[in-house]
Amino acid sequence: MITVKEAILLTGKDNVTVRAGKRGLFRKIRWAHVIDHDDMRHFLEGGELLMTCGQVWPQDPASEARLLKGFLRHQISGILFATGRYLDECPPSVLEFGEKYAIPILEVPFHMQFIKITQSIHQEIMKREFRKKELTTQLPSELAGELRVANSGMDICHILSQHFNCPTIITDTTNKVLNKVIPTGGKRINLPNVMDHLSKILHELLDPNLPENESILREGHPLKVSTNTLPYAIAIPLHIEGNYSGTLWLLYHDQQLVETYKYSLEYAATILLDIHLNQQVVGVTSRQVKVELMELLFENPKTASILMEDRVRKLGLAPNENWMAGFVLPGKKEIPISLSIEMDFLSNECTMWINQTEGIDGFCEVYEGRLTLLISSSLEYSVIKAHLKDLYSHVQRIYKQIIPVLVFGEMKEDWLSIVESYQEAKSLTPLVQFSDPAGGAYFAEESRKELLLYRGMDSTKAQEFRNLILPDELLSERGLVLYETLKCLAAHNYNREIVAKALHIHRNTLRYRIDRIEQHLGDSLSSSKCQFWIQIALTLESLANQSHGPTLETDIDENKEEKIPHSIM
Repeated sequence: MITVKEAILLTGKDNVTVRAGKRGLFRKIRWAHVIDHDDMRHFLEGGELLMTCGQVWPQDPASEARLLKGFLRHQISGILFATGRYLDECPPSVLEFGEKYAIPILEVPFHMQFIKITQSIHQEIMKREFRKKELTTQLPSELAGELRVANSGMDICHILSQHFNCPTIITDTTNKVLNKVIPTGGKRINLPNVMDHLSKILHELLDPNLPENESILREGHPLKVSTNTLPYAIAIPLHIEGNYSGTLWLLYHDQQLVETYKYSLEYAATILLDIHLNQQVVGVTSRQVKVELMELLFENPKTASILMEDRVRKLGLAPNENWMAGFVLPGKKEIPISLSIEMDFLSNECTMWINQTEGIDGFCEVYEGRLTLLISSSLEYSVIKAHLKDLYSHVQRIYKQIIPVLVFGEMKEDWLSIVESYQEAKSLTPLVQFSDPAGGAYFAEESRKELLLYRGMDSTKAQEFRNLILPDELLSERGLVLYETLKCLAAHNYNREIVAKALHIHRNTLRYRIDRIEQHLGDSLSSSKCQFWIQIALTLESLANQSHGPTLETDIDENKEEKIPHSIM
């Protein structure tokens, strides 16, 4: 099989546009097939790349939804639309489907011949399958059988090391050892020195700037790494979708078995690639279950009571007593988080933190454009809050590109009530997201008064309310200095000495500004009533501007190549 990304490269990268589902470009293609009628569900086995010019694509939403549901159930590899005649563009509902379930939606111009696409894909699939079968005939049947059922890189190393009684190692692109198995009773070697020496030789062999190395990089065949000292070595570069991602090594002393070593390593490399792609599928499936669980909990809690147990079991979540929902947000308006490498990084870090924190269970996933946390725990609420503040510190420490803001609803004892926690976090978000330049962790339980006052108020109403409190002279560009002075006064409890130092101005200058502010307000800043309404107006600022803040974009720039590090593990 080949992946969707490899099929795009075969077809010609400039000819194909990925419209949605870029996360699923690793999906394996079993076969490419043309959609020739409006219900293909009964003719699928899974792993197909489906192609259509749109002539028979369903026109009514219900039929289209049934068709897409069938595609999802059979886990197709992707859908390719030839646009320009029957369709001007890929249907929006299909793009949403592809993005949600990581199923690539591709587009080519109508004049591009499907026969050429299917021919190039099928020839490559058959070539690879033939080579794989050819390799198995060169190996002992027992060895081929054991490699075929391996589930990890460590399994591969164990099988090869045990069969040949030789050290077997997997390294990454920097020659860092990922997996190694050294048989007991074998000849002792200084592995770090040996690998350093061998990697330098291999690096020269894989230098892409040398024309003679082009075939080595393209074909990915085993290489005998020539050295004048024992042990000898055979290495095979590991490629994921055309990218070098590491090396599988076999160190040996017996020259007579070199050909068997080569066949074994080449076959093992194909198994490693399958393992990697299968792990990708497991990851996408897990994400799909998480999104479905959140949809049930947040949108259909009554239905969730029936299906919740199955989803929780699939995700391996513990049936804890308390549940909470929250978000990880950027605290700077000019730094949006895009749903790409940064989002994956933050999501993985948060999930890793959850897995490593004793007493905390849950996951982190993108939902409705936000990086959403679903937390469950049987710990005391005060302990849970302390842990979540630690999460904020962790995100702040490892990811300095944004100022993290973590927002959480209240803890709920019934998981069917977690929708309330989610709505509380949504209501609290516009009030706190940009309230502190340092970011922070915010909890609905600590902001009940604000939520009662502002919940349900949209940006338009907030702007109107704010304009009733503050005069135009303070909200205009000309009044910016006075407005910032007012904000500083409110932040420091109207302590003039502290404010003057914070603004780096003379006290007389501050006194002059206060007089101007009071003239515009028609009230004294010493009045508790005036201070109360000023605080309301300042709180309304973030709510009034919420439509202008950063969002978590779900579209990836078509012209921006994602530089995602590849690892065979």
